Amino acid sequence: MKIYIADINDVTINDLSRISNERAKKAKKYRYIDDQKRCIAGGLLIKKFLGGANLTVNKYGKPSAENGICFNLSHSGRYVLFAVSDSEVGCDIEQIKITKAEKLGKVVFCKSEMDEICSSADKSGKFYEFWTKKESFLKCIGEGFHRNSKSVDVTKDFFDDNGKTYYFKVFKFSDYDVSVCSTRNDFPDTIEFIDLKLI
Repeated sequence: MKIYIADINDVTINDLSRISNERAKKAKKYRYIDDQKRCIAGGLLIKKFLGGANLTVNKYGKPSAENGICFNLSHSGRYVLFAVSDSEVGCDIEQIKITKAEKLGKVVFCKSEMDEICSSADKSGKFYEFWTKKESFLKCIGEGFHRNSKSVDVTKDFFDDNGKTYYFKVFKFSDYDVSVCSTRNDFPDTIEFIDLKLI
């Protein structure tokens, strides 16, 4: 498995010509320039690591490559995260902000998760750690929040579900939390920064 992160400020609207026509059409639909740049950045990462593979989307919206390479994208703030693997993978990045962790957490977290958040000295930090882990799992299984998020407990570095064990790896990047989930515990030690201008 490899995990990459890229800065959207390394791309401009002129980079639309460097991505697939389908991705370019998607980028143009966004109203705000930063959203366009996030879409373009994702397209460049897909082009570099998946080549010309055809992409399909399941009924929940999760994309997959027909050549069998497993991947996942996430973005927040100025960064785009890309995970690529030979086994199912999900990833999430969130910029850490001060939040009403206990109030918001009750909506998505199970009791054991809430207990840890409420007892933590850094409630916002624990909130984002659990949020990114949960999101990465839901993306890994391909269901997203179509599944009841409280049915998933991410207080440990693994979670057993329907006969499978899913593993988590958490990274801190600047003021961002990053989590990656996979059925294989083969995470790299670090995230690799990639310059989109050089793709």
